Amino acid sequence: MDFFSLKFLAFLSLTLLLFHLKPTRGLRKWLLFAASLLFYVFLSKWCVVYLVITTGIVYLCALKNTKASFLAGVLVSLLSLLFFKYTPFICGSFVDADWSLKLLVPLGISFYTFRLISYLADVSRGSVEAEKDPFYFFTYAAFFPLVICGPIQRAGSFLPALREPNELTLDRFDRGVRQILWGLVKKAVVADNLAVLVNNAFADCETKSGFVFILAVLLYSLQIYCDFSGYSDMAIGVARLFGIDLEENFRVPYVSATIKEFWSRWHISLSTWFRDYVYFPLGGGRCGKLRRSFNIMVTFLLSGLWHGANWTFIVWGGLHGLGLVAEKLLFPAKEGPKSKAAKFIWALCTAFLVLFGWLFFRAESIQQAAYIMRNAFVGASSPLAYFREGFVSIMLGEAGIVNVLRICVPALIVFISEYFYRDRDPWTSSAKKAPVVFYIVTLILIFLCKAGESQELIYGKF
Repeated sequence: MDFFSLKFLAFLSLTLLLFHLKPTRGLRKWLLFAASLLFYVFLSKWCVVYLVITTGIVYLCALKNTKASFLAGVLVSLLSLLFFKYTPFICGSFVDADWSLKLLVPLGISFYTFRLISYLADVSRGSVEAEKDPFYFFTYAAFFPLVICGPIQRAGSFLPALREPNELTLDRFDRGVRQILWGLVKKAVVADNLAVLVNNAFADCETKSGFVFILAVLLYSLQIYCDFSGYSDMAIGVARLFGIDLEENFRVPYVSATIKEFWSRWHISLSTWFRDYVYFPLGGGRCGKLRRSFNIMVTFLLSGLWHGANWTFIVWGGLHGLGLVAEKLLFPAKEGPKSKAAKFIWALCTAFLVLFGWLFFRAESIQQAAYIMRNAFVGASSPLAYFREGFVSIMLGEAGIVNVLRICVPALIVFISEYFYRDRDPWTSSAKKAPVVFYIVTLILIFLCKAGESQELIYGKF
C-alpha cells in the first residue's frame, strides 16, 4: 500500500475521521499506534515482528539510560541494519549472488534505524527524556506517513507533537491537502514519467553512446528530486492533517551556489542527522584542517554507504566529501567565495559535481558508470547531429512530441513555482483565500499527465 493507491486513500480517510471525532488523548494514541502497525501489516506481515522486537529493545535500553544500555541499543539497531542490507556486500564472493534477493529487507529500515539511534543518543546526552509510554514510542519510531522514506524526525520535537497535536482547522486542512497534491504532481506526474525515459537510457547502455547519456543524467537529477521531495511533501502534508508539523526536507537544492549550501537544502533530515551524530562526535570543524578533512570524508563515505551496498554509492559520497573538503580549503570563510567571479565559477563547479555524482548514484555498477563516461562524448565533433540524435533517442522514442509536453510542462510549472517560493513557505495562506487556481491546475496535471504506471520510489529501497 503506497501513497498513490485508492487503498491508501481509504485507509487515510478512515484514520483521519476517527482521529478527529474528538476522542480522548488515550484513544488518539491507540489509534495512531494501531494505524502505524496496520500499515506495516499491509506492507509486510513479518516486518511487524522485526519492528516490535527492535523497538522494544531500544525502548528498554533508553529507560535504563546507561553507557552499556546505550551501546547495546545502538548495536542492536546497527547490526540488524548491517545484516539485512550489507551482508552480501561485506562477504563479497563468499555469498551467493542471489542471496540478497532472498532476504526480505524490512521496508524503510534505514530511516527507522536512524530514528532509533538519534533517540538513544539524545536520551544519553540528556537533551530528551526517555519516553515511558511504549505506545507513544512505537508510534514515533513507526509513524506510518514516514515509514518508507522519512523524513527522519527527532524525538525531541515529534513526541511532544504526538501528545498534543494541533486541532484540524480549515486553514490546516487546506495547507495539508495542497502539500499532498503538490507532492503527488512531483512524484506521479514528473518523476514517474521521467523514470521511463531514464530507465530506457540506462538499460542496455552498451548499445548506446553520445549525448543520450548526458541527457539521461540531467533528467535523472530532475527525477530523483521530484521523486523524493514529492514523497516528502506528501508525508509532511499527511502528518499536518493529524496536527503534527514536520520540518521541510527539501528547499530548492538546485539553486545552491556551494556544496555546503546544497546539503543544507537537499534531504535536510538526513544531512543534519549525519552532521549531529557522526560529524560533530568526530570533532566537526573545531580542529586542524587535516582532521577536519578526515571528519568530512568519513561522514560522506558513511552517507554513501548508508544509501546501499554498492561501490557506486561510496564513490558518490566520496565525490561530495572531496568537493566539500576542497571548498573548505579554498574558501575558509563560512559564507564561501566572496567575489562575484569566484561565486559564479564555484556555482558551476557545484552543479557539475552534483550532476556527475548522480551518474554514480544511478549507475548499476562502477563498470557501467565507466562505460558511460567513456562514451558520453562520442560524436561530439558534429555538435548538431550529436545533440539531435541524443534528444530524439531519449525524448521522442515512443510518444513523440506529446511525450515531451507531458513531461516538460509539469516540470516547468514545478521548478518555476518552487524557485519563486524559495525563500518563503508556500503552504502558509489564509483558509478564507483558498487557492482555487492551485487545486484546478494540480488536479488537471494529475489527471492528464500522470504516468501510466506508478514507478518504485527511488529512496524506498534505502
